[in-house]
Amino acid sequence: MNRPLKVGFLMPYSGIYPYYAQHVMAGIFCAAAKMKFSQQDFAFVPVYVGQGGTKAILEAMQKLLFFEAVDVVTGMVNIKVLNEIRPLLENHNKLGLFFDMGELAPSLAGYGPNIGLISMNFWQAQYALGQWAVKEFGKDGQIIAPIYEAGFNLNAAFVNGAGAAGAEKLHSMVLPEDLANKDGLHLDGFFAALEKDPPHFVHAIFTGKMGNHFLQQWRSSKFYDTIPLVLVENMAYEDMLDDVKHLGMKVYSSSSWNRKDESVYNQNFVKDFEDFGKQQSNFFGMIGYEIGLSLSTMMPLIKKGETANALQSLKNQGVTGPRGVLDVDADGRQRPNIDITRIITNNQHIHQTIIAQTSAVGYDTSFLYQETVSGWQNPYLSV
Repeated sequence: MNRPLKVGFLMPYSGIYPYYAQHVMAGIFCAAAKMKFSQQDFAFVPVYVGQGGTKAILEAMQKLLFFEAVDVVTGMVNIKVLNEIRPLLENHNKLGLFFDMGELAPSLAGYGPNIGLISMNFWQAQYALGQWAVKEFGKDGQIIAPIYEAGFNLNAAFVNGAGAAGAEKLHSMVLPEDLANKDGLHLDGFFAALEKDPPHFVHAIFTGKMGNHFLQQWRSSKFYDTIPLVLVENMAYEDMLDDVKHLGMKVYSSSSWNRKDESVYNQNFVKDFEDFGKQQSNFFGMIGYEIGLSLSTMMPLIKKGETANALQSLKNQGVTGPRGVLDVDADGRQRPNIDITRIITNNQHIHQTIIAQTSAVGYDTSFLYQETVSGWQNPYLSV
């Protein structure tokens, strides 16, 4: 009997997207169906890993490899853990195909032949956004982020992009926990800084409901009409803006993937996913779809134990997904196009218009990677 591909699934907690794993799984099974596989061709072994810290991930990996004897491990990780995971996978001739938001720049050396990464490339989007903001609005900017969001590469990548465009003065305000927590967001000091030295633009980096709390206060401030607001990509997702669209805002952001992108492959994915899952496609569904295409394509080699060749074979075949040819390299060398969007909201609608297209081509991330030795262990959306 043809045995199923056994896949371990690392599942960190996310209070922002509590059902993300279901969306990823729906995407995987949708892609598998597209590739003429059934759900019976896969056997998933989910493991809850709390906030996704290194210790929890390594314990889960050992369980999946030693006890469950999985063929592949997937799941949302902070890429700092990949160097620790690497010897486990290589010693057991197993494959890891992980995903992240791209909150950290990866090692340019990659993580060996047994590890692939599907990423939203936020660090690239931030670089491109910083570059665009300076060219569009002026050379002086103000960045604001709580201490959590400031613990990744998103702030630095934006600063690097702005610097490449000739920024002269970039202030960065990191909000300590007593000013930004589940009980409230206190922006008096931030607004006082804007009053004293008005920038050409403000860049906000928040996750979850706190991002919407920021937007509410920003919209009611006197600065809304005079200073353009540029958002980190996750703040501008429609499912996040839906709760505050009634405020009637104009903001700017980046877009690494958009449900409304009119490319044939993306529209085919959107239709397939929404017919299959009976729900609107989102970026987690899209990530799952790319994982499903990858696993379905690599399945014969993985089952034969040719793990180290599987990822290279996938790359050689040039399989196309919603964002174009699948990029599973874990070294960040691919530099896809990134859309810059203007977003206007009202009571009924969220209108996104692409106003520029750019990329992070030419961005040397070697210093950025060296700066990531410290910082958080959990994935960006695992809070």
